Amino acid sequence: MSGRKPVETVRVRGQRALPALMPLPLAVMMAVNANAVFAQSGADAALEEVVVTGSRLARGNEVSPSPVTTVDAGEIEARGTIRVEDMLNVLPQVSPSETASKANEATGTATVDLRGLGAERTLVLVNGRRLPMGSPIAPAADLNQVPSQLVERVEVLTGGASAVYGADAVAGVVNFILKDDFEGIEVDLQYGGYQTGNENDNIESVLREFDQPVPGSTYDGESYNISIMAGLNADDGRGNITGYFTYRKQDAVLQGERIGSACGLGTRNNGTQYTCAGSSTTNPARFINGGPVANPFDFTLADDGSARPFENPQDTYNFAPLNNYIQPNERWSFGAIGHYDINEHVEAYGEFGYTTNEIVDQIAPAGIFAGQTDSINCDNPFLSDEQRDIICTANGFSGSDDAPLNIARRNVEGGGRMNTVEHSSFRLVGGLRGDINDVWSYDISAQYAEVEYSDQAANFFNINLVENALEVRIDPATGLPACQVAIDGIDTNCVPYNPFQLGGVTQEALDYVQAPGFREGFVKQKVFMGSLTGDLGAYGVTSPWADEGLMTVVGLEYRKDELSQTNDFLTRSGALGNPRADVSGAIPVTEFFAEVQMPLVQDAPGVQDLSVTGAYRFSDYEDTTGTQSTYAFGASYAPNMDIRFRAQYQRATRSPNPLELFAPNNRFEFNLPELANGTFDPCSGPNPARSAEDCARTGVTGAQYGQVADSIGGQFNNLQGGNEDLDVETSDTYTFGVVFTPDFIENLTVSVDYFQIEVEDFIATVPEQTALNNCLDSGDSFFCSLIQRDPVNGRLWGNENAYVIATNVNTGSLETSGFDISAAYGFDIGSLGSVRVNYIATVLDTLEKIPLPGEAAIDCVDYFSSNRAQCGVSSPEYRHQMPIIWMAPWSDIEARLTWRHFGEVDLLGTDGNATSERLAARDYFDLAVTGMITENIDFRVGVNNIFDRQPPLSNQVGGAGGSYGTGNTFPGVYDALGRFLFVGTTLRF
Repeated sequence: MSGRKPVETVRVRGQRALPALMPLPLAVMMAVNANAVFAQSGADAALEEVVVTGSRLARGNEVSPSPVTTVDAGEIEARGTIRVEDMLNVLPQVSPSETASKANEATGTATVDLRGLGAERTLVLVNGRRLPMGSPIAPAADLNQVPSQLVERVEVLTGGASAVYGADAVAGVVNFILKDDFEGIEVDLQYGGYQTGNENDNIESVLREFDQPVPGSTYDGESYNISIMAGLNADDGRGNITGYFTYRKQDAVLQGERIGSACGLGTRNNGTQYTCAGSSTTNPARFINGGPVANPFDFTLADDGSARPFENPQDTYNFAPLNNYIQPNERWSFGAIGHYDINEHVEAYGEFGYTTNEIVDQIAPAGIFAGQTDSINCDNPFLSDEQRDIICTANGFSGSDDAPLNIARRNVEGGGRMNTVEHSSFRLVGGLRGDINDVWSYDISAQYAEVEYSDQAANFFNINLVENALEVRIDPATGLPACQVAIDGIDTNCVPYNPFQLGGVTQEALDYVQAPGFREGFVKQKVFMGSLTGDLGAYGVTSPWADEGLMTVVGLEYRKDELSQTNDFLTRSGALGNPRADVSGAIPVTEFFAEVQMPLVQDAPGVQDLSVTGAYRFSDYEDTTGTQSTYAFGASYAPNMDIRFRAQYQRATRSPNPLELFAPNNRFEFNLPELANGTFDPCSGPNPARSAEDCARTGVTGAQYGQVADSIGGQFNNLQGGNEDLDVETSDTYTFGVVFTPDFIENLTVSVDYFQIEVEDFIATVPEQTALNNCLDSGDSFFCSLIQRDPVNGRLWGNENAYVIATNVNTGSLETSGFDISAAYGFDIGSLGSVRVNYIATVLDTLEKIPLPGEAAIDCVDYFSSNRAQCGVSSPEYRHQMPIIWMAPWSDIEARLTWRHFGEVDLLGTDGNATSERLAARDYFDLAVTGMITENIDFRVGVNNIFDRQPPLSNQVGGAGGSYGTGNTFPGVYDALGRFLFVGTTLRF
């Protein structure tokens, strides 16, 4: 319910009820001395014992030994977001990962990444039970499976929690708590969209200089959401069942519709000025010698069809405008949650949910990419006399000879490449719980989840057919140009493809060379769990200085995660681009877990409360990584009601998922940075950046040195895939904190927590640039074995014989540390109502990655990069969120102004002086107003990014899936689309 509420008691998981002026949108007081606050409120009511995320134990006066951030439904409502990941990404502890804004290799899933350790290291729960893998190509849990309209609050625990919940909780846990006592019918409607003036004078001048369209003021990206929730209480409160249905539609936004992403940026004048630097796979075409020749050439077609030298960047293709900034998305979901007290000892409960989610991902048109073709027959009738002289005659080729030639031509006739990605997920939970007696309670449950996945690709070139369509000669039977394979009777459907003349590509040729692709798969999860919880204080297991005794929980869990993905022949073979091998595998695990809580001293002089906690889990991955033990120890000390100290240590592990273990090797692309001599490969060009001796270590022969062709645009091949010999990751998490709830300042809570997480043997790949540089510098056999140059021409791109090996291995280590700071303060302003200020911030001290043991650490604090294996998305030293909420004394009106700050970051390895080397700090302000029209009708209206702040830009953020960067920025971090306006209403019956 939006609008003003009276002063009420807010129940926070893991502690006694807290008095509040209003619902807390960011209830960051998870370790508040609850008794003190409760006493100040003067309330006296029976308290419900609840469970804090990060523990399976319930205890009224126990507090969390590590910090937990809570986002309630009111905060989600006030932001007007219809995507759960957008809400989480504004939290300082969250590093944006897979979102609706990703231009290449979109998975169709939405994920959350705590502390920047990777989404696969964040465990996602619903009501304390884990979600399945997101899809057979993206194992991190998909937030689209969460029934957002049923969410009561979201609890975020950062730091390892494997001892309590099992693997994947290295970085922490995100737990979605659902409403389970709703009664009545509720219909919620919301509409929103993005508006921007597209004002950036610098980029506007760049676009005009390179003859690119300049987008003006626009309103687009409209979204629609309708949800219906109906609940019924039965038998005087003995049970409840709540059902829900929701429909969500998101319209697309293209990068060409935003000024900052209207072209792929490049730089000139030592990085001080931007250019529009697109792809060398261009239109009308680029023609380059495909190997060593006497007279190298590099030309394109002039307006009259004649050959002229190719000029960079003027002749490159602007690939950006057709890329999705937000993918069009349509999502349906329905389900139910319920519970019923069969008798005083048995409560049955269950959850059911079904979701189908479809996106259409669009990127720039396909084409013939440099290296996919390496020769042309000199008697091709489409060659002009001028072109034949340049390609063939000048280099000693004639007649039916095949002359070396790379063609780079964009398929502008066919339109953007499109992938229609669909996920259909089903999840069922059922169980029994209750009290055995006054001491012991039990919980037995089973859950099954399944996600069906499909991906239909359109407008891709079948490179095998392109090769057929380029080998053209005069058919002696007709006297007309024809494919050689058609003349020979091998493929009579072949239609000649003519890139050598303006307007030479016909629709018939396009129909021949284009082909659809398809892949499908599933993930399945089965979980069986039983636990016993006991208050051993009833048996006298109590400290002599405490009133309450030892509480414990013990349990068993069996879990099996399974995935399978299959591809059609063209997709599997790589004929449509990167090859996609089939993959399948399953990981069963059996676990025993235990947890204890013990007050040592209570209500003594100088010790209002001193308690300790502990947890242990034994896991047996019989088929993969064997057995592991995880454990945790914590303590909480309150000398009085005004202050509480807390500390915790956790050892967590993560066993590799099926994709990391079983994915076959595939070729993909990676980028190398441009060097001082203008090349990307340090062993390429007529004057390589490295010596012949250095390059020989990487496989360049003496004859090839000085003749190796560079990859235009800096894109090279790697070889990625799984590794069945992977071992577990291990991590150590330390947290120390203090919470102030001073009696002399009413309604003030301040907490400061230090965190440190160290991950060893983390599963990743050896960064390609690291492998290449180490081989060049030292000739180390390990690194040099990863460099596989084409034995014919020495290249690291262009065909299946040239690549850098980047398969999964247990690599080095990762460490992050810093401070989480939070504060909440509320006060009355007389006849004008009341105000509450919430503040939550993270000060990052370290974020270091050591790619391999013995390697130098990469410091990512205040840096970003184009490669997730290095730093990837922006990691500023400081970021915060601060909502200021005013509650009017009339009409149940509530206004909320939120200030979001994200610190500046520099390009890794630079001092941030050049234009492209810095992403400037951003401050965003959001305003929302909620209230009641009638007793049964609420309204909300708001705008996020009130001042239409444009995102900071750099051509170094990546965009090929490497760092969640696209459109020259990180859209998961910054408000890349302008201001978001929304209006909504809730109707109750």
